Amino acid sequence: MDSFKFYLPVTIFFGEGEFARVKKAARDTGKRALIVIGQGSVKKQGYLGRLEKLLDEEKIYHEVFEGIEPNPRSTTINKAGEQARKMNADMVIALGGGSVMDASKGLAIVAKSCDDIWDYCGVSGRKTKKALDALPIICIPTLAATGSEVNYGAVITNPDKKLKSAIHDEKVMPKYAIIDPALTMTVPTDYLVDGAVDIICHCVETYLSNKEDFLVPDYLTLALIRTVKISIEKALENPKDISPRGDLLWASSMAMMRLTSGRNGAWPLHEIEHGISAIYDISHGFGLALVLPATLKFNKQHNPERINKMIGFLLHENSGFYNNVDKAINDLTSWLNKIGALRDLKKGGLKNMDIDLITNSIINTYGDGEKGQEFIYGVAPMYKDDIKTILRLALEQKAF
Repeated sequence: MDSFKFYLPVTIFFGEGEFARVKKAARDTGKRALIVIGQGSVKKQGYLGRLEKLLDEEKIYHEVFEGIEPNPRSTTINKAGEQARKMNADMVIALGGGSVMDASKGLAIVAKSCDDIWDYCGVSGRKTKKALDALPIICIPTLAATGSEVNYGAVITNPDKKLKSAIHDEKVMPKYAIIDPALTMTVPTDYLVDGAVDIICHCVETYLSNKEDFLVPDYLTLALIRTVKISIEKALENPKDISPRGDLLWASSMAMMRLTSGRNGAWPLHEIEHGISAIYDISHGFGLALVLPATLKFNKQHNPERINKMIGFLLHENSGFYNNVDKAINDLTSWLNKIGALRDLKKGGLKNMDIDLITNSIINTYGDGEKGQEFIYGVAPMYKDDIKTILRLALEQKAF
């Protein structure tokens, strides 16, 4: 395996009913909390009210910042950071999905630095600021998807520049993660499916960016994607069953707590999708579902054996099931259709999307501008024309 650093100082409370653990987490963290939520669903479901009541019982002062977008914007994060600073918050509590948790990491930096959070996001050819300090963060996920509750990454969109990039800074590693499957029981079906696709793509990015075998991370990857496949099908079949919701949540966390370290590789699926959602503001998981089969079609000439292994284990729990890579990719596409991951391509105007604009956004963010390299890394370099080919393939997919 390759060399790596493993850093996971997060205290995790996992299980049904663990939501109440926020009392201990907040009590041990501070006295003044900024609660960060999305656009109202946690209020409608009563989760925000329960959280505020638990904080009141601990006599912890709290304010709420509402309005984090599905692709959290740097401008919104800056406003939230200003509120945290004005109220003299000594902690941030993120209650929501990946966007809320990512935004909370960003505002935790802004509250201390007074900077524009975009200065901390990596962009090709530009020096990126490193955080000197950040507010401590408690994450309470309400969706299985990003695993943001157990890592120090955050994806942020700049609405003016039409770019989407990330923070990677240990200063924003959450202090506590409270993972309660009961909070995911009210998630809309589309979000549930998009989250499952996101988990799978987190697992397979570096798996597909390598031609060599890496026993520990490879077997963990295959186990996790198979778990997601089984669990999302069970959750769709019986939405009231909490068990598969818990499996999805823990798979989401495991996929992003760097347990598959030791297998270095690139993340082209996410980089290409970020170029799409930075401009068209679609769900990240939906974008990944579009990009995944198209990227596999492009990469089949470079890495057919690992593509066959991955899809074989995902769909059949048999890494030797396929010897025809086209058949494997077609079967994966059919399964994505079956679970509703490939929905109406007209959503967000994608049928008429500007492929040149998206491609330039991807290269401008993730290409190595300092070296004059107009490509992103995968199992093989992906140049502008390659990215355009993948985007066209994505739009040609049959979806219903």
